Amino acid sequence: MERIMKSLGQDVPDTKPILEINPKHPLVKKLKTKISQDVVKVLFDQAVLSEGGQLKEPAEFVKRMNKLIK
Repeated sequence: MERIMKSLGQDVPDTKPILEINPKHPLVKKLKTKISQDVVKVLFDQAVLSEGGQLKEPAEFVKRMNKLIK
Protein backbone atom coordinates (compact mmCIF):
# COMPACT_ATOMS: atom_id res chain seq x y z
CA MET A 1 0.00 0.00 0.00
CA GLU A 2 2.88 2.33 0.82
CA ARG A 3 4.41 1.85 -2.63
CA ILE A 4 1.09 2.65 -4.30
CA MET A 5 0.61 5.80 -2.24
CA LYS A 6 4.19 6.92 -2.93
CA SER A 7 3.80 6.29 -6.66
CA LEU A 8 0.69 8.47 -6.64
CA GLY A 9 2.63 11.26 -4.93
CA GLN A 10 0.70 11.01 -1.69
CA ASP A 11 2.21 11.49 1.74
CA VAL A 12 2.87 8.20 3.47
CA PRO A 13 2.94 8.13 7.26
CA ASP A 14 5.96 6.46 8.83
CA THR A 15 5.03 2.98 9.96
CA LYS A 16 7.08 0.29 11.58
CA PRO A 17 6.85 -3.08 9.80
CA ILE A 18 5.47 -5.97 11.82
CA LEU A 19 6.60 -9.53 11.31
CA GLU A 20 4.18 -12.16 12.58
CA ILE A 21 5.56 -15.65 13.11
CA ASN A 22 3.51 -18.80 13.50
CA PRO A 23 5.16 -20.59 16.47
CA LYS A 24 3.52 -23.88 15.44
CA HIS A 25 5.11 -23.94 11.98
CA PRO A 26 7.68 -26.76 11.61
CA LEU A 27 10.38 -24.34 10.42
CA VAL A 28 9.95 -22.14 13.49
CA LYS A 29 10.03 -25.17 15.78
CA LYS A 30 13.26 -26.32 14.16
CA LEU A 31 14.80 -22.86 14.46
CA LYS A 32 14.07 -22.72 18.20
CA THR A 33 17.14 -24.83 18.80
CA LYS A 34 19.30 -22.87 16.35
CA ILE A 35 17.85 -19.39 16.73
CA SER A 36 20.19 -16.46 16.37
CA GLN A 37 19.78 -12.80 15.68
CA ASP A 38 21.06 -13.34 12.13
CA VAL A 39 18.32 -15.88 11.42
CA VAL A 40 15.63 -13.50 12.64
CA LYS A 41 16.99 -10.67 10.50
CA VAL A 42 17.26 -12.91 7.42
CA LEU A 43 13.66 -14.09 7.83
CA PHE A 44 12.45 -10.52 8.13
CA ASP A 45 14.49 -9.39 5.11
CA GLN A 46 13.12 -12.30 3.08
CA ALA A 47 9.59 -11.25 4.02
CA VAL A 48 10.34 -7.70 2.87
CA LEU A 49 11.72 -8.97 -0.43
CA SER A 50 8.81 -11.33 -1.01
CA GLU A 51 6.43 -8.38 -0.66
CA GLY A 52 8.34 -6.49 -3.34
CA GLY A 53 10.10 -4.21 -0.89
CA GLN A 54 13.69 -3.05 -0.92
CA LEU A 55 16.22 -3.69 1.81
CA LYS A 56 17.84 -0.74 3.55
CA GLU A 57 21.13 -2.65 3.84
CA PRO A 58 21.31 -5.29 1.07
CA ALA A 59 25.03 -5.91 1.68
CA GLU A 60 24.31 -6.86 5.30
CA PHE A 61 21.61 -9.25 4.11
CA VAL A 62 24.13 -10.96 1.82
CA LYS A 63 26.69 -11.20 4.64
CA ARG A 64 24.12 -12.82 6.96
CA MET A 65 23.00 -15.24 4.24
CA ASN A 66 26.59 -16.25 3.48
CA LYS A 67 27.29 -16.76 7.17
CA LEU A 68 24.23 -19.00 7.53
CA ILE A 69 24.98 -21.21 4.54
CA LYS A 70 28.61 -21.89 5.52
